[in-house]
Order: sequence, then C-alpha cells, then structure tokens
Amino acid sequence: MNPVIRACRDEDVAAVIDLWKACGLLRPHHDPGREIAFLREIHNGELFLAFADDRLAGSVMVGHDGHRAWMYRVAVDARHRGQGLGRALVAQAEAWAIARRLPKLMLLIREDNRDVAAFYRSLDYAQEQREVMSKSFAPDALPSSDTNLEVVITYLEMTERPVRPTVPAPAGEKLALLRVENPTIAYYRYLYERVGDPIFWYERKQLGDAELKAILDDPKVELYVPYVGGEPAGYVEIDRRPAPDVSLNYFGLMPEFTGRGIGWYFVNWAIDMAWESGPRRLIVDTCTLDHARALQTYQRAGFQPYKQLRKSIIDPRLTGKVPMQYDPRLP
Repeated sequence: MNPVIRACRDEDVAAVIDLWKACGLLRPHHDPGREIAFLREIHNGELFLAFADDRLAGSVMVGHDGHRAWMYRVAVDARHRGQGLGRALVAQAEAWAIARRLPKLMLLIREDNRDVAAFYRSLDYAQEQREVMSKSFAPDALPSSDTNLEVVITYLEMTERPVRPTVPAPAGEKLALLRVENPTIAYYRYLYERVGDPIFWYERKQLGDAELKAILDDPKVELYVPYVGGEPAGYVEIDRRPAPDVSLNYFGLMPEFTGRGIGWYFVNWAIDMAWESGPRRLIVDTCTLDHARALQTYQRAGFQPYKQLRKSIIDPRLTGKVPMQYDPRLP
C-alpha cells in the first residue's frame, strides 16, 4: 500500500476527530478540536494524515519538548489495518524527529493495551525503565500570578505638528518606505513577531485571524514597512479610526536594524505621515517592557506623557508564539 501522507489542513479536522473516536483514542476529558488547533499553531509539532483512495485512513501526531520527540494519536481506520499503514505513519514520525536531530522518539501506551505494545515492539521500540508522573490542569487554568510581569504603561500625546526640517534618511542605507495594503495575516504576524518578540509584544497574538484581518483591512489602518536593501526592517501601524485623534499603534525595528540611524528617521517620517490628515492630536503608548530608549525617543520626537498605568500581565513567554509562516527570502 502506498498511502499519501501529508500535514493536516482545515478541511480535515472533522474527519480526524471522527477517526480518533472510531479508534477509541479519546477519553471524556479530551478536547480533540482544541488539541488539533494548538498543535497547528506551534513550531515544534505536526499532525500527519494518511489517505487511501482520497479518504482519510490514518493519523499520527508528533512533536518535541526541546530534548526528545513524542508521538501521539497513531490511528488507522479499521478498513485499512494489516496493510502497513501504521508502519508508514510511524516511519513518517520517525523521519520528522530524525530530520530535527532529536535523539529519541517516545510514546505512552496504556497498561492494558497489549496489542499496541506488541505492534511497537515489532518496530524495535522498547519499554523504558522510568516512572511516569503527570499533573493535570483545567482547560481554563491560568499561570500563577506569581509569574506575572509588572509593567508601567506610559501614554503620550502630541497636540501640534512639529515644526522642524524634514529628518533625512541615514546615509549609506538603501532604504525604501512602502505602504502594505490589505496585508496577509501571515506577513503581518511575521512582522509582529520579528519586531515584537524581543520587547514582549503579545496583544495581537491573542487575536484570531478573522479578528486581526478585520483590523488590517480597515482603510483607516495604515501599515508602512521600511525596506533596507530590499529586506523588511520593521513597521509602523498608523490608526486613524480614533478620530479626531490618530494613533501610532505599533512602531519598531527588527533587532538587526537597530543602532543604524534608521529608527530616528523612521519615527519622524511616521509622525509626519500621521499628521497628514490633520488630527486633533497624535497619540502613542509605550511600556517598561519596550525598548530601553523607546520612551526617550518618543519624547525627543515631540510627544509628552499624559497618563501612566501600572498593570500585571501574564508573561508572554509562557503563552507560546504564533508560528512564523512567512519568510521574505522565499520566492
């Protein structure tokens, strides 16, 4: 049998859940929809599906914990058992682990599942001399507040357009500033992650694709990207929705482009662009998790603080990352 094995897609989810139910893999406390959605959002896992005659015939879930690979949800439709499909799925999981140079592929088998244990022994899997321990969490559990980050948010405003010469672009940089109209979710998340991860941006990661797309497709939300030597170097998001005010929602550079004079030019360019619609004032906010010079830079550019707020937030490093789905180096 030569099955077609590929990664799970949106249209496969319902059939996968039906397969798992038919194979008796699920227990009352399992939420397979949430499980699949979570796996498809992270960097370190994949759900592979096998198809025979264009019908779903099997599945295997594989991931790693940074040290070992783990395999779950190996399932084969009853109509296709005994044809080598299970072996093919396990081989796919093994190839995934080996390609990442992981030293071992692990799995858990319930003590009464003798047939499954025999299947894996036939594939050269051996029982580990380990005591397995676990702790379960409720689906709505939150990290302990002891791990929260305390931040101070500073809100700034500019009530008059600055009177100054146009700030020149840094010498020696091949710099182009372009507006990205109706950006794809993948490209925006790429920019947000590359700019924001070092400075703990997290709020947009909590939005689903549909909610984020509604913001980005609004004609009053403008996204501008500086390209340096043809490569995206950061972005600014100018939001004209809170009229008569205009907000700089997000502004920043990717780490490798800081310290080259690009930021000072870019922030002043963004300020000039934001004032084009003649707002009552221009607003921006920054916090103590932001770049160390962010507040100083905004004040130097002409913003004045008008409010501060202290807030306790869940550490963004604990909540996982939206996968980087866009690579500008690809054709």
